[in-house]
Amino acid sequence: NMKARVAAIFFLSIVLVNAQSASETIKKIQNKFNSIGNFTANFSQSFFNTSGNEQGKTAGKFTYKRKNKFVVDLKNQMIVSNGATIWNYDRKFNRVVVSYLSDDPTAFSLEKFVFDYPPLCKAKMVKETSSSANDYILELTPKDNDLQFKLVRIWKNVENLISKMELVDIGDMKYSFTFNDIKVNQDLADQIFTFNAPKGTKVIDLR
Repeated sequence: NMKARVAAIFFLSIVLVNAQSASETIKKIQNKFNSIGNFTANFSQSFFNTSGNEQGKTAGKFTYKRKNKFVVDLKNQMIVSNGATIWNYDRKFNRVVVSYLSDDPTAFSLEKFVFDYPPLCKAKMVKETSSSANDYILELTPKDNDLQFKLVRIWKNVENLISKMELVDIGDMKYSFTFNDIKVNQDLADQIFTFNAPKGTKVIDLR
């Protein structure tokens, strides 16, 4: 049946184009990431329960330097990583939990999403539903159950920097991270990626 064959070829070409544009998008994000040493951004994070209702929202400043050095500075919390150690400081309780970055399952590593996870995932471009423009975003779905998420969607801006990420975890909770006012290659001192506990802070060292 000629019609069926034409339809099948058409469908296949869409799938191939989609896979190609997904890998091109990944490449663009990776190349951009490799070309910058650091960036700062205003950052907001929301999380939603399994019914899709927003459960909480935080906002602050995100500072990032290559090799998993970062500072997430929020109203009641500060998370600092020097690439090996992570400090999670609770301002309200004046308490800091210190652990190895590799041992902390909650550690948010942009580099993993840019470099490590894409090869372990099926990648496709999906239409951005909340946008009236014809925008497409990158969707990554793990090929097996080893990763700690079911789905990640990545938005990039015209400069191929990540502007937003959505993650659905194994328990179907959804987390949304948005980066605004991104400034690359700032003059950042290395000391800011080491946390010095204020006097009287309760230190819980898990290392």
